[in-house]
Amino acid sequence: MIRYDYYSPKANPRQAPIMPRNSLPIVQPGAPLMPRAVASRLGVLLNEVAAVCRLRCDAVLQAHGLRPRQFLVLAVLRDEGGASQQALGQRLNMDRTSTMQATQALADAGLVTREDDPHDRRVYRVSLTARGAAVLDAAEQALAEVEAQLIAPLPPETRAEFVTQLHAILDAERLREPGSGPT
Repeated sequence: MIRYDYYSPKANPRQAPIMPRNSLPIVQPGAPLMPRAVASRLGVLLNEVAAVCRLRCDAVLQAHGLRPRQFLVLAVLRDEGGASQQALGQRLNMDRTSTMQATQALADAGLVTREDDPHDRRVYRVSLTARGAAVLDAAEQALAEVEAQLIAPLPPETRAEFVTQLHAILDAERLREPGSGPT
């Protein structure tokens, strides 16, 4: 049964917010049951699971000195090699300001290098440092533990299939024709 709770200043004004006030409820131990009409909606269930996952993963990343976008930058640099700041932003679907802020924070922490492109001084080339690779590896190990905890309630023989099915949903959505239905 799904239980939910959310920040309510009327319930306890000294309670720290669990998530931003404009967000949907999030699963909390001991909270009242979610109404059946809501709990049966796939979108609500996926949102709840995503919110729990996001909170746990964000805490792990924060413990490693990273924010989610910074983690993504490090992972792309490791997997695909150095790139221009603009190419990183396009690859990660991040705007220019967010990309610049993420790469600058990573450079300040010594996790990436950010240098002028020798052929075009307007372009920054970003590369992963050895320290950045070590932080990324440690963060990925901790994230794997969190993910294992999240899917632990599923029978062991269905866990890999669950992830495969989530990929199938996303892959089908990526292949949809633009304008072919609600987005």
